[in-house]
Amino acid sequence: MTVSTMTVSSLPVLKEGDSGDSVRFLEQLLSSIYWFGMQPSRPSLITTNVRFDANYDSQCQQIVTEFQENYNATFPFPSPEITVDGVVGPQTWKALGDAIFKYTY
Repeated sequence: MTVSTMTVSSLPVLKEGDSGDSVRFLEQLLSSIYWFGMQPSRPSLITTNVRFDANYDSQCQQIVTEFQENYNATFPFPSPEITVDGVVGPQTWKALGDAIFKYTY
């Protein structure tokens, strides 16, 4: 039996202006991380005004930026600090995986 795994380097880099299934998946991850990891002292990330529409717009970029800031504040050494730039590249994909694992297991 062969097991296939996906590395973060094979995931797409997502940024403002992108759209489609990858962005929808990102929105779902961010929503899950928020609901599992709510902390009173952190920015809210998700509000009743958030649209999950598979468009990486300025709202999505703001939520990604807040996630990056929260990741750096929440995951202590030896987790590397990730770049806070609102772009979802390999560092942020790995951080999203770390956060989902932390909050769901």
